[in-house]
Amino acid sequence: MILPEQTKIIYIWGYPLDFSLSPFFQEHCAILSGRRILYKIFRGEKDEFLHLLKSGRCIGANVTIPHKIEAAGLCGELTEKAQKAGSVNTIFKAEGKITGDNTDGEGLLKWLKIKGADLEKCAVLGNGGSARSIAAALSEEKCEITIFGRTEKGWEKNFGSFRNLSEWKDDFLTISTLPFAVEGKNVITIGYSSGKASIDSQMMLAFQGWLGAKRWFGETLPAEEFAKIVKLHAKAQSNQQLILNFAAKNEI
Repeated sequence: MILPEQTKIIYIWGYPLDFSLSPFFQEHCAILSGRRILYKIFRGEKDEFLHLLKSGRCIGANVTIPHKIEAAGLCGELTEKAQKAGSVNTIFKAEGKITGDNTDGEGLLKWLKIKGADLEKCAVLGNGGSARSIAAALSEEKCEITIFGRTEKGWEKNFGSFRNLSEWKDDFLTISTLPFAVEGKNVITIGYSSGKASIDSQMMLAFQGWLGAKRWFGETLPAEEFAKIVKLHAKAQSNQQLILNFAAKNEI
C-alpha cells in the first residue's frame, strides 16, 4: 500500500493554470499504468520552485507560460532538444541531476505526422519559447520555415527566416502560438482555454504529456491511450463550462 506521504509528486509551474488539463490526464494515466502520483499546480517564484524540485518526493515537473525560458536556468543539465529550443517544458531527474527537456515541438510533430500534414513549408506565428521549440522540431524534418513576430529576437535564423507578423498570409500550414485567435483554413492553434480546446491543441498536449511521462517513469501507457484520455478530460471540461455558462445566464 502506498501511503500519502510516500506518494511521488509532479509539479506544473506557470500562470494562469485554472484551466489546465494536465493534472487530470496525468494522474489518470498514472493510475492506469499502476502508479500513484500527485500532480500539483505551483504558481510561486523560481527559488521556491527549485526547492520543490530538489525534494525527494518530487520526480519532475512541467513548465508553461511564462516560465519556460527561466526554467532552463534552474536545471543542472539540458537535453539537446531543450538546448535547441532555448526553453524547458519538462523537468525530470537523471542520475540525481535536475534535467530540463522540451517536448513541445516533438509532441506537435507527432500529431502533425498522424494527421498527414504537409511539412514541406510552414509558418510559425509568434516567436516566444513555444515557437522556438516548434521551429526546432520542424527544422529536423527539413521543413522550410518562416517565423512571424512583431520584433525579431535573433534565434529565428537558426531554423528559418523572420518576417513581421503583419506580412503573414494563410497560404500554407501555419502553427499559431499567439495568445489570441487566428482564423484561417491552414491554421493550427496550439493554445487553449477553459472548455475550448481544439483537437490540435488536445493532441499536442497529449503527445507532449506522453513524452514527459516517459521521462519521469521510463515506461508508461501507449501514446494512443494518452490521446484518448486527454480527449475525455477536454470533453468533461467543455461540458462543465457549458453548465457554468447556463447557470450564470439563468441565475441558478
